[in-house]
Amino acid sequence: MVETAVGISAPIIIFAFDRAPYLERFCASLKAQEGVTLDQSRIYLLQDGAVSAASGVRYAEDKAIADSVAAFRGVFPEGHVLQSPDNLGIAFNIQRGEKLAFETLKAETAYFFEDDLELGPAYLLMMERLRQALAPFPEVGYFAAYGDHRATPDPERVRVVPLDHHWGFGLRRGAWRRINAWLKPYLEIIRRTDYPNRNHLAVYRWLEGQEMAIDKSSQDAMKALACAQLGLVRVMTDTCFGRYIGEKGASFNERRFREMGYDRMTPVERGDLPIAAASADSIAAILAQQQAHFRTFRERDFEGFLERYAGRHWDPDRLLEREDVADLYRLLLDRLPEGENIYEQYVGKTTVRRLRRIMFNSREFQGRNTRK
Repeated sequence: MVETAVGISAPIIIFAFDRAPYLERFCASLKAQEGVTLDQSRIYLLQDGAVSAASGVRYAEDKAIADSVAAFRGVFPEGHVLQSPDNLGIAFNIQRGEKLAFETLKAETAYFFEDDLELGPAYLLMMERLRQALAPFPEVGYFAAYGDHRATPDPERVRVVPLDHHWGFGLRRGAWRRINAWLKPYLEIIRRTDYPNRNHLAVYRWLEGQEMAIDKSSQDAMKALACAQLGLVRVMTDTCFGRYIGEKGASFNERRFREMGYDRMTPVERGDLPIAAASADSIAAILAQQQAHFRTFRERDFEGFLERYAGRHWDPDRLLEREDVADLYRLLLDRLPEGENIYEQYVGKTTVRRLRRIMFNSREFQGRNTRK
């Protein structure tokens, strides 16, 4: 380990929801970092809320939210808690943290963490060393040090390889601005519903107009795609300096967690390992690999994927057709529209979602669907 501790000037943004035990483990590992000094006033908890203001759906118990905040404050009493009164969902809670870092704090680089990564003692030191090593390459947007747990890296040297998941990463402000601008249509689509029930089909229809695509609609996947489209590179160390612990959550369960080998992920504790020098050619090669992944899927597989998906899912934001109006009346009100004027009012002018909402809120629907 280096003798002189490195001061961490980048803000540290932590996203949390209802997994206090995970958050406590993460915070303890963050506090235990070696070779660096932390300023607690630069550590922020972006705590999501329990109930969606848009739908009224409760996604967590109030106690779970309170326990999460308490876990953070128990480790970082001088850190900042930005607790949302409502449930924003993953995408917009993360966007809130990005805006905090780059618009409010005006940071050039910020470090972002969720509650399901346990850091090895050298994680932040390696992040600082990566930040310096990658400074000559403005095309690098994301970088991380959690490593490839499936690889067998050189124990005496760290290499820079393509980034997989957006875990425990550094992000540059210039890259974020470009990514956020490119994602504007996507964000408008997912803003219409709670994030877990986002309109996947509308996202895929939007991707039809892009030269690259993916068969996922998560904010994480879209940001990876955005980087490829924009010529931004995402890199990480091949050596593991952290350990993924998200055995239970939105993306993993215990079986999948173990099948993918995360239970065997062991972080390296040395922070003085040399980093193999990156070059313009090596960075360009990583970008080419990442772009080829999305471009190949768009050219070879996307049309078939979309056809299959559209055969099983419908877009609630499409304009109503005559059959839609009749179906909604039949299913929700047990009758057909009272006259041709209803079709004239809605067909081609209103979305399925809008008429459905009108009908759900109508006195007739509520009267026909009592709680008895």
